[in-house]
Amino acid sequence: MEADRMQVRGQRFDARWQMRRDAYASFFGAVEEVRTAVAHARGVQAVHLQHPGQSFGDSPAEARIAVAEAMKRLWFQQSLLRLSVSSLERMSADSLVEQMSGLVRYLDEWWGAALSDEPSAGELDERLRHRSGELIEVIDHVMQSARDWLDAAPDVDPPRQSPWRRFWSWYHDRRLRGVLD
Repeated sequence: MEADRMQVRGQRFDARWQMRRDAYASFFGAVEEVRTAVAHARGVQAVHLQHPGQSFGDSPAEARIAVAEAMKRLWFQQSLLRLSVSSLERMSADSLVEQMSGLVRYLDEWWGAALSDEPSAGELDERLRHRSGELIEVIDHVMQSARDWLDAAPDVDPPRQSPWRRFWSWYHDRRLRGVLD
């Protein structure tokens, strides 16, 4: 009887772990899709600015629509992930989605300034590039945290620094360096 309960408990743990793993995989796939769409849109828009009136494939509007569609998929995957993970994991994923939304806002601000030939377009372009570079660090951190959460088996593993403490130390370090708004 006890063996049966342990087996069921183990199967439940395995199913939940697989569900979390799949949710994380889909979430990070959507994150990369947004990053790729933003990079593509920025490239299309830069070519459009350098060669107005010429067509080289996607129009800036089509590229921006692709970014919006990628963000919709990211929000959907975020919702699915939130159903599968703890509140600490949710905070980490939500923070990453906020960073991705910020990147899209920078893209839109740069595009608006560049179209109206504002002097701030160069500064916004630099901020967009900087934000894109910083985003890679954020993604890596959240991905490592996800690995740690997936690897943690509280009934088996010895205690170590909790993902919560690692998240807050990372968050405060980034805040002090002025990376997070």
